[in-house]
Amino acid sequence: MKRAYGFIILSAAGVACFSVVDVIYFQTVGYSLAFIGVMTAAFNLAVTVAELPFAILFDRYSNKLALQIGNLIRIAAFALFFLNLNATTLIAAQILAGIAVAASSGTSNALVLNTVGPGDATRMTHIFGRVTYLIAAATIVGGLVGAIVFHLQPALIWAAAIAFYLAAMVVIATFKDATAQIEKIPWRVYARKSLAVLRGRTAFLYVIANASAVAPFILWQLKFNTVSIAFVFLGFFGMNAISLLGPFVIRWLRIEYRHLAVVAVVNAAVAAVFAFAEMPALILGSFIVHVLLQLVLVILVAGMFHAGIENDVRATSASIISMADSLIVAIIAPGVALVGQYFGIEWAILISCVLYVLIAAVAGFKGAKAPLKETVHD
Repeated sequence: MKRAYGFIILSAAGVACFSVVDVIYFQTVGYSLAFIGVMTAAFNLAVTVAELPFAILFDRYSNKLALQIGNLIRIAAFALFFLNLNATTLIAAQILAGIAVAASSGTSNALVLNTVGPGDATRMTHIFGRVTYLIAAATIVGGLVGAIVFHLQPALIWAAAIAFYLAAMVVIATFKDATAQIEKIPWRVYARKSLAVLRGRTAFLYVIANASAVAPFILWQLKFNTVSIAFVFLGFFGMNAISLLGPFVIRWLRIEYRHLAVVAVVNAAVAAVFAFAEMPALILGSFIVHVLLQLVLVILVAGMFHAGIENDVRATSASIISMADSLIVAIIAPGVALVGQYFGIEWAILISCVLYVLIAAVAGFKGAKAPLKETVHD
């Protein structure tokens, strides 16, 4: 368990080294917002294509191999970003990065969840809260490293990311390959149980919840940079510091799955405020609240989803959801970038508001205590 957490922490810190300023970095080296949108689409399409093969490798053959291959590909992508030879190599780097993310998007959480065994939605929500807390803490540290090296030399953000991922590979090497100890279910049963996760509202809500913040998360750096580059770093640290409180807020306020629609509607309103805010304090405040509500939204839906998934298909099931999520983002991201470039980032952010309203409509406001029963059984 601790080693699985260590891998997740190092990976999160590595991503934070560049995600603190990546959009600004690409604009600094001469690329337009529209091109950044194309890169985002290429990344998410690669995730969509590569998700399932890595999940099957993880669930049925080797945990360690799936993660190590993913890390090696991610390091290769960072090296191409560092070299920045031309636009073509940047697209290639995004594709490689997408393939690498596919290797860990469903599998990293599966590492932890498979260790603790089956549980109900409340227990799974608490576990996701703990993982979210650790990722937020690691992201703050990695973002600080990225901010420092960006100030010294912008391209060094990719070198710092490589260093964290090399450390993560060392941690993976110490894992016990748990897959070898699991009696594999027949392929026919495996396929049926994996695909069964697509039934019902929970899977749909999980996909939309993950993709709903696409516009603010692509454009927040540019919004904050209208004030200053220092304000960008403040926003990054603020969003991750508030993420540390996300799991506790759910407990303190006793937020449950039945409150999902309310959370989504409030987040749509907060995102709209962020879109049109001009005062620095309002920009920062609305964005932090938006991040917190997005976190609560995803934790709630993830807990309900994984409560109905068994260990032998957990990584595959999560990856099927991630595939759908990535495909939606690949479709939306270029549109967000184009709207942002030609009409303003304010109007582009409103695209996410529409998705939050869709979540509320699907979840409903009836407040049923047990709205879904979608456990996948053999």
